[in-house]
Amino acid sequence: MLDEIKELVKNNPGQLTVEEYFTVAKIIDNKRPCNLLIFGLGNDSSFWLKLNQNGETVFIEDNNEWYDTITKKISNIKAHLVSYNTKRKDYKELLHQHDQLELSLPSHILNTKWDIIFVDAPTSYNDNTPGRMKSIYMAAKLSFLSGNTHVIVHDCHREAEQLYCDTFLFDKNLINSINKLRIYFINSDLKNPKKKTTKI
Repeated sequence: MLDEIKELVKNNPGQLTVEEYFTVAKIIDNKRPCNLLIFGLGNDSSFWLKLNQNGETVFIEDNNEWYDTITKKISNIKAHLVSYNTKRKDYKELLHQHDQLELSLPSHILNTKWDIIFVDAPTSYNDNTPGRMKSIYMAAKLSFLSGNTHVIVHDCHREAEQLYCDTFLFDKNLINSINKLRIYFINSDLKNPKKKTTKI
């Protein structure tokens, strides 16, 4: 697996590091076959599918070009095209507007008990990109409904990702951080002591 990850990083500079890929891969490997939800399609999608062989792997993507490229490349992939309709510059204003953070998803995604949710999209590198406010919010909502769920969020060196993780996933559920990754384990339902101020 390590050699495959090194090759993946070599061919896709600027994405996850070897250490980050290996960390995510170990979590999937320990729980497979599992229900795995990934926000973001990319050149690593085939790697995640192979790793979770015989499991249920579903991708959520907002970029039409990436969606067309990857779904044509991997014929049996389960991917859903969505629209975030947000701008990263609005992340502070949106924090307490939970109705604006809801993402329209197919019912089978909303009703599945997810073992692992990996947030690596949408684009969030400047104020005019969609930002990951909705994906982090929805990952939190789905994980608290599922329970016993690992939630992994990438690019947590950025203020918006940090704030939304702190607000909706809670520091008490943080089990590890590797470079730009934060790894949470949610083992409860919505009966969270912070529910009054961070209701999902």
